[in-house]
Amino acid sequence: MSRLFFPILILTIFLSFLRLGSVTLFDVDEAVFSEATKEMVESGNWITPTYNGENRYDKPILLYWLMAGSYHIFGINEFGARFPSAVASCLLICSLFFFTKHFQDEKTALYAAISSVLSLSFFVYSHAAVTDMTLTLFISLSLFSFYFSVADNEKHQGKDTIYSYGFYLFSALAFLTKGLIGILFPFCIALIYMIATEKLNGIKKVFRFKGLILFLLISAPWYLAQFSINGREFFDQFIMKHHFKRYVGVISGHKGPFYYYIPVLLIGLFPWIAYLPAGIRNTLKEKERFYLFALLWVTFLFVFFSLSTTKLPNYILPAIPAASLLIASGMKVHGQRWRQFSHFFMAAMGLLISAAFLISRQYLMKFGTDDFAWLYLLVAIPAGIVLLSIYSALTKQGLNIALAVLMVLFLSVLSIKALPIISQYLQGTLHKYSLYAKEKLSPDENIFVYGINNPSIVFYSGHKVIPLKGKNDLITLSDNGHHAFVITKTKHVSIIENLGFHVLERDERYAILERE
Repeated sequence: MSRLFFPILILTIFLSFLRLGSVTLFDVDEAVFSEATKEMVESGNWITPTYNGENRYDKPILLYWLMAGSYHIFGINEFGARFPSAVASCLLICSLFFFTKHFQDEKTALYAAISSVLSLSFFVYSHAAVTDMTLTLFISLSLFSFYFSVADNEKHQGKDTIYSYGFYLFSALAFLTKGLIGILFPFCIALIYMIATEKLNGIKKVFRFKGLILFLLISAPWYLAQFSINGREFFDQFIMKHHFKRYVGVISGHKGPFYYYIPVLLIGLFPWIAYLPAGIRNTLKEKERFYLFALLWVTFLFVFFSLSTTKLPNYILPAIPAASLLIASGMKVHGQRWRQFSHFFMAAMGLLISAAFLISRQYLMKFGTDDFAWLYLLVAIPAGIVLLSIYSALTKQGLNIALAVLMVLFLSVLSIKALPIISQYLQGTLHKYSLYAKEKLSPDENIFVYGINNPSIVFYSGHKVIPLKGKNDLITLSDNGHHAFVITKTKHVSIIENLGFHVLERDERYAILERE
């Protein structure tokens, strides 16, 4: 066993589970996944997820099953909802470490693991009750297995090995986690790599008949059950809307320019991203297959999502393990010019981030806090990285341990101090209103919402939520004189008051109204 593995494991567990259930679920995705799983557990329907009583076809079934299992162990709460992502993050770092160590060395494995676990992207999605960390784990394990299978191919004279089956096994699990990209990403990256290294003759190494059978045995039953139960509705919603329309059109207003993922990667992998150019340079210069595989992996996902019309920061997460491999290569550069470039690049990013936190003070005052000691610490840590980078560039000394310590401190402060304030500002009012409605409403009464889409209300209130979408819905509510609550944005209060409701409470963003 590697002497560096246990420190990496302890660090990963610490960061992945740090205050995992300490803040309320965030709208929209966390809350909707958590509520859909809650309804699955309560209804006993393990095939078709529902949200707010209606079928939900956004994602396949696997994450719901994992979260349901977590609910049975830890209860239906924030920790239970986020537990699968935290476990997936730990497994991902462990697999990345041993994969890198097998084909490179222990030092490179350490660098790859550190640059992943001590990054903002990793920290955020290891704490999020969404599909992305689980998907990243399965895609990574699939591609790790593929690379092992290719490396072992000559040794076993082209026969199938356990790694060949691992490629199909984990692709099937990715397919059950987020749909067609569970097939598209592993197979396209594998094909591109084989064509790049062995031309068209390498294609046959990607496909295995027995592997395909294994893939179908794992993934097909749920899809067949869905088509059998929901037929055309499942096809239109799951396949057409949430795959093809999401790629060629804008879903839920999530759009961005072609360069969208450049700042996402710069911020998400700070400060380690500074070593990526050197890692890419090493790969192109030395043409080592291991790093070429990582480069093609990153490039495919970056181009694929850059061309997508709908864009979200989490989409690029499956590229992070491969980017970490290239970063690890860049951290070993001995050339003075590239060392200085990496460190001055890091210093520039640290300066910008430090300035951004300093400027944010005037905006954070809106959050209702007057304690800014933690903010000044978040200003000081990137500033420390700036000084560390400049010193390292001028003295030729590697200070990666000190850099890692600063990042542990940075992520810990974000989790302990910044995240609760952000959560309170974004979710606190709705959480309070939801709990109040849960206490006051009888089981057969509903909550109405107008002008908002916040699944956390459904999760925390335990009641069905009826959206009021237009004039006809408002007229219907007006004609129905029964007791009811409405949660809306404060700017819409006058509209709801005209329907016979009175304001129970309001703040600058949201209001709750009641009709006796």
